[in-house]
Amino acid sequence: MRLAALFAGITLALSLHHALAAEKVTLRLGDVKGDRFAALKASGELENLPYELKLTAFDAGAPVQEALNAGALDVGFTGDLPFLFVYAAGAPVKAVGAWQNNPDSIALLTRPDAGIHRLQDLKGKQIAVNRGGWGHYLILGLLERAGLKPDEVTLRFLGPVDGRAALTSGAVSAWAPWEPYIATSTQVDGTVRVPQGGGGGIMSGYSYALARKEALADPEKRKAIADLLTRLAKAQIWAAQHPQPFAQALGKSLNMPTAITRSWIDDARIRPLVFDSSLIATLQKSADFFHRYQVLPDAVDVSDAFDFSLADGANQVARHYQENKS
Repeated sequence: MRLAALFAGITLALSLHHALAAEKVTLRLGDVKGDRFAALKASGELENLPYELKLTAFDAGAPVQEALNAGALDVGFTGDLPFLFVYAAGAPVKAVGAWQNNPDSIALLTRPDAGIHRLQDLKGKQIAVNRGGWGHYLILGLLERAGLKPDEVTLRFLGPVDGRAALTSGAVSAWAPWEPYIATSTQVDGTVRVPQGGGGGIMSGYSYALARKEALADPEKRKAIADLLTRLAKAQIWAAQHPQPFAQALGKSLNMPTAITRSWIDDARIRPLVFDSSLIATLQKSADFFHRYQVLPDAVDVSDAFDFSLADGANQVARHYQENKS
């Protein structure tokens, strides 16, 4: 009887274990080049997750948006401007968290022999940018700063891989990428930054964690997303405080030389943000700017583009970090 009772207890325990395992919710996460995911992993923040996390890595923000819009992802990490475009198109997504890159880690690159030494030298040149993304916004801002009109240059709308190839081959004279493409191009291809002149930064450098409305309507996924945002904020702080181990982990994850990933980390200086209503005005400014240049055909009100209800844990981490830095 005792043996039978023991087996019965073991069977019950195993049944409960499998039932609990089966109930684990799965979050489908999309990231750009995997740097956030690498920070989560290297910092140990992926240990003991109370949910399953399935990662897909992309080369740029636009494909993350497309996958979110198509329902292939629950959560996506991407820049503010790719989000703006899918939101304007009616995609069922909201921003639920945020962090910031150094705005100067989005830059305009050229070849030393292309004859571009100042912004005014862009006149008549072909420039590669990602349509509706950081590069597109940057080049329009730089042309405005230089007193040039968009029709005084030729924009070639290319993704980052094709943009790099176009610049190195001479098909274009300049290209507007972000990290890690800047570090790779300058160190491997010998490209240089075009001086951006005075007048302050053009870019916000903001990136967002986005979630599909379907995921936000699921109580278990909401808990998982809130937990992931808190872990991400902690991971970003760990990465900022341990640049060399993070550079090594990032290089291993993405099959990149550590010299490039370290340059990327030093340039980007990623840090968590307090995610609150103050961010609405920044995204609205970008929406109005793109509408003025007819990149966005219609005016867009972004006031409903955010869900601030899941960021309490991440905000506590970000505030503590900011207070200790000041």
